[in-house]
Parts: sequence; C-alpha cells; structure tokens
Amino acid sequence: MSSNNIYTSDLNKLHGLVQSSMIVYPKEMIIAHLRDYFSNDSYYHYVKDQWGFPNTPDHTDLPLGAGTTDSTTTRIYIGENYRHDGIFYPCLLVKLNSMRYVPISINRERGKYETEDRIYEDGYGNQLIYKNPTKFLFEGIFEGSMSIDVMTRSLRSRDDLIELVLMYLVDIGFESLERSGIVIKPPSTSGPSERDDRNDKIYTQSISFDIRTEWKREIPIKNIVESILFSIEFANLQNDPPIVAQNLTISTEYSLTDLLSKF
Repeated sequence: MSSNNIYTSDLNKLHGLVQSSMIVYPKEMIIAHLRDYFSNDSYYHYVKDQWGFPNTPDHTDLPLGAGTTDSTTTRIYIGENYRHDGIFYPCLLVKLNSMRYVPISINRERGKYETEDRIYEDGYGNQLIYKNPTKFLFEGIFEGSMSIDVMTRSLRSRDDLIELVLMYLVDIGFESLERSGIVIKPPSTSGPSERDDRNDKIYTQSISFDIRTEWKREIPIKNIVESILFSIEFANLQNDPPIVAQNLTISTEYSLTDLLSKF
C-alpha cells in the first residue's frame, strides 16, 4: 500500500512536527486503502503500474477480460484526479472538502512529555532505573469533510461500487483506517445522477463523510542537569574590594546519581 506522496519541505522536521494529518495525509491514506481493497477483487480489479499509479494503458486491441486474470490494465481508477487529461471509467475520485481545527485543551496539551528509562549502577552492583525526559509533546485534533465521487458507464457498476465503498468505510476498513490515525464518521450518499458524454452516458453518485484526525509535535529536550556544583569562599567583606581567604574555599559537587541513590 502506497500513497505516492513525498514531503519536500524541511519545516516539519525543523519544528518537530511528527504528525500533521490535516489535508494530504487523510486523502492519500484513504486512496491507498481503497486501492489495496480493490486489488483483491477479480472484477473491479485495481492494478498499479511500476511507479505505483493506476495502470491505465491504451485499451486498443486489448481483450474484454483484460485485467481480470492479469495485470495488463486496471479495471477501476482510484485517485484524487485523473492524470495527463486521461479519463478512465469506472472511477473513484477522493476529495477533501473542508477541514477545521478542534483543540483538545486551551494550552494544546502543553506540559506532557515523553520519557525513556535510564539505568544507574553503583560500585556494589545496586541498580536504579529512573525516567529521563526526552521530548515535550504538543497535540491537537482536526475534523473535516471528505467525499468520494463514483463515476461509471453503467447503472449496475455505480450501485455496486457505492455499496462496496460504503461497507469498507463503515466496517471492513474502519479499524485499519483507525490504526492509521483516521476515524471515519457515519457516511451518507447523495442522490444518483447521470449526464451525457458524447454518444454515451456517465452515471454518478457521491459518498460524503466526516473524518477525525490528529496532529502532534515533539520538541527534543537537549539539556538535562546532570550535576550541581556548590562553591563557598571565605572573605573579609569590610574591605573594598573584599579580601578572599586563600585555601578556605569549599567545593562540593552532587551528581544526579548521588541524588537518586538517596531515594
């Protein structure tokens, strides 16, 4: 399963943004899940080319059953839009209509942090495990609306695809999408329609549904106090400048290991 999407910007990495499922991610993931779903069908069989896109070659001289038992062509187009002005039916066109930010809390969950276990061992073999903070966490939620346009050359294909996609969204693929970070709310369909296309008809219907996704930032904690140094000097403060007594400086250092061993 692939989404054919590559981030080219460095800003996500520079600002510690590890999850931003607002526009690109949910759209590409639903497309990828639908492609994987229909790749197991023998009739509406989805086939990808060597670059991961739908395999839509020239159908001149291809047999009517091409794509059912081989990979010469896909029998359904699934994507955001057509490539190179080519048109292929039947098709599923996935679109994101709107998106809005829904804060979990006013401070964006500020104050949460992630830890890792650190082990300290003294000369007697005693071990102490403590939680070492590694990164601050910021989190939030996005909610949006998406639609899948079903376009076919026959009434039966349109009805079949509407039912197959609906069952995938509400049950078959619900948990898989949830594990991918996308929660599908109850979908609904528009009324069926048709229009003329040269000497033929195109039958269309849309599936609409709301989604819920998350965003997350992880800010690394680079510096942690490993030790505290106390230094005390004895001096005559009545003089200006004060006279510091030589060889009377007391320096004491407490390491993090020493402090932990007292608990």
